[in-house]
Amino acid sequence: MTAWKASSESALPRFSLDRRITVFVLLLTCLVIGVVALTGIPVELIPSGFTNPHLMVQVPWPDAPPQEVEDKITTPLQEELATVKGLDSIVSVSRARGSLVFMRFKQGTDMDVAYREVRDRIERARRQFPSDVDQVLIRKDDASGIPVFVMGVAVDPDLTNTYELLQNEIILPLERVAGVASVESRGLEEKEILIELDRQRVAASGLNVYQLAQELGDDNFTMASGDVREGGRKLRLRSIARYASLEDLRNRLVGPSIRLRDVAQVSYGEPDKQYRVRAMSKPAYALVVFKEGEANAQEVCSRLDKVVSGLASN
Repeated sequence: MTAWKASSESALPRFSLDRRITVFVLLLTCLVIGVVALTGIPVELIPSGFTNPHLMVQVPWPDAPPQEVEDKITTPLQEELATVKGLDSIVSVSRARGSLVFMRFKQGTDMDVAYREVRDRIERARRQFPSDVDQVLIRKDDASGIPVFVMGVAVDPDLTNTYELLQNEIILPLERVAGVASVESRGLEEKEILIELDRQRVAASGLNVYQLAQELGDDNFTMASGDVREGGRKLRLRSIARYASLEDLRNRLVGPSIRLRDVAQVSYGEPDKQYRVRAMSKPAYALVVFKEGEANAQEVCSRLDKVVSGLASN
């Protein structure tokens, strides 16, 4: 046994010495293949051709108890989805905001075919859903849905127009970078006109809140109104109805001798947030960058680094 082991261990060195040209050619071939792979194969976040074997089905049904969601949505939906070909496992969650079904497929399953089959099973299950279920969402994960760049921006709270500043000075330059599909902002809300009604005053005035909301919405519009010919010219008409200032909105009549300011508080600011973004222990805004489907993640990130460095130096 010892002699055979010694003989096998010396076989490779003996072959290398006896076949020097062959070993040299093999080594040179490996080096050429390595150089081609290094220069020609792009570095990707996720290898091309890889498909995530997961699908998620979401059925929103707000203000319904979890037990009702399970009985009327989750159970019929799961029974139909269980017949999809190539399914490996299925997990469902019933909650007050609707139903979630997570599906995992076996390796090698064609996810395009699986997606079409899932959509077909959902249409079958919809006949058993409550009438007030409006939509069913199917989520298919891919590389374009994964952020390639996330940054936090801390802004002086004394600035009056943070939204315009970030949109024009940071978000737009990032969106112009080659390979960037979109830039989403987290925590950045555009200012709105907020009308907070006083319930007791509205009830005492005998106003219909729903009708009042419709009337206020109809007051603010922009509409094409046709065209007018004058001589040889054709003029386009546009109807614009907008309030010039907050004071005009506050003074709007909502009833006999009742103005909006009498029953509501009108202000201009950001809506209430249910979340907060912080960076380096300071209040901030998060910017999330997504790349285009065929763009190289490494190249896009390199371009983004240059743009961000230029913005930081200005």
